[in-house]
Amino acid sequence: MAASQPSPLFTRLIHRIYYNNSGVAHFFSQRVKPAGIMLVILIPISWTLMPMYSLGPVYQIRGMIFAMLTLSILWLLFRRAKVSTTRRLPRVATAGEPLEYYVEIHNMGKRTLSGANFLEMKPDNRPNRALFMNSREPGEENRNIFDRLFCYYRWEWLQEKLTLFSCRPSAFINSLPPGAYAKTPLSLTPKKRGIIMLKDLRIFLPDPFGIFQRCISAHSSEDKLIVLPHRYRIPQLQLPGSARFQLGGEASSNTIGQSGDFTSVREYRPGDPLRHIHWKSWARTGIPIVKEYEDVFFPRYGLILDTFASQEQADLFEEAVSVAASFAASIDTQESLLDLMFIHDEAFVFSSGRGEERVDSILEILAGVNCEPRTDFDALQKLVLQYSDELTASICVFTGWCDQRCDTISRLHRAGMDLVILAICRNSEEAAQLQELHPSPLPVHWLRVDHVEADLAMIKA
Repeated sequence: MAASQPSPLFTRLIHRIYYNNSGVAHFFSQRVKPAGIMLVILIPISWTLMPMYSLGPVYQIRGMIFAMLTLSILWLLFRRAKVSTTRRLPRVATAGEPLEYYVEIHNMGKRTLSGANFLEMKPDNRPNRALFMNSREPGEENRNIFDRLFCYYRWEWLQEKLTLFSCRPSAFINSLPPGAYAKTPLSLTPKKRGIIMLKDLRIFLPDPFGIFQRCISAHSSEDKLIVLPHRYRIPQLQLPGSARFQLGGEASSNTIGQSGDFTSVREYRPGDPLRHIHWKSWARTGIPIVKEYEDVFFPRYGLILDTFASQEQADLFEEAVSVAASFAASIDTQESLLDLMFIHDEAFVFSSGRGEERVDSILEILAGVNCEPRTDFDALQKLVLQYSDELTASICVFTGWCDQRCDTISRLHRAGMDLVILAICRNSEEAAQLQELHPSPLPVHWLRVDHVEADLAMIKA
């Protein structure tokens, strides 16, 4: 048991080794190409074969390897480039989907730039000591004693979690004279939602043999990219409510009124718009007369996001955010209003639809929302009940399931609200167990972490 739980001193030592080795490996991976790795490996092999085969070809191979390596290194010493770059980024990207953008290049040097390409460097994804020591890889307790002692798979798991995006190098620039401009496409794929700061664009200058390459920082500004949550295909849910005409004035409408059909005329009242004046009736009676229209009632939907999640439920929370974003992007806000509600330190409500913000604003808010380790379901209940009279129906996206979540649903249901309930779980067995332990007064649609889209397709409302 002691071997399976390494001491803090040993863990700090392991972290320092992994941290330094990862930095060295990254440095050489950007400067030594696969052909260079192969030639470096061939050097000791050629020395090993010399006593066994005292033949000319072995000496020739060894001499050729040293000659190529020497020429490659000398070539790099004289390669120079001085460029300034400007990224032409779209405003937003989506997690998991490739993003294509362009980089404008200005050759500020005195030599023609040729045989060079560009790459957007990822931010340092090495976990710090505190994160490494306090984290546990999912399933780490099932690994053998050696793996639990040296925690290598934990290191790899954390590095993967901290990787913000992957990027492919650009195509090679054949020739760019001094003072000239060029434009080259780049592609990156965000790994997670949030805000990515792009500030390290590199230019690579390989040697003619393809052994080594010089890695130089290209002068560029720091650019911000908003990464929206991944979104799933949502089935055509028949949510209660639809746009309809309603008499009684705009105060009873759930949107800044839209006029429907003409119904009658009446005398002018201060504040009536001039475009509603009925000029023929005014001319006939001598009294200002205005036309009266039916007001349009638009349904208002609530999108309730459960942000109460621990670090162990981080993957469930990310799926919950993606599901909420999927509904936000799918609901037709041309014919309805949508209110996003969640708790993070305090209550937040963001609306989109007719007369309100666009749905893009809600997606950007979801891109930056974080989980709340401290649960406060009473605050969430009060927030939703505050708007219960205005909401036609509500979609509740829960991170897991427990007595408090079940109580929240019961209270909202007793208040007369129409609810569509979705809960994120890890597998079907867990869903069945949670449903048995915490029975819900309404049907719960369970979404498994690795099968969210398939489970969403099975929902019938």
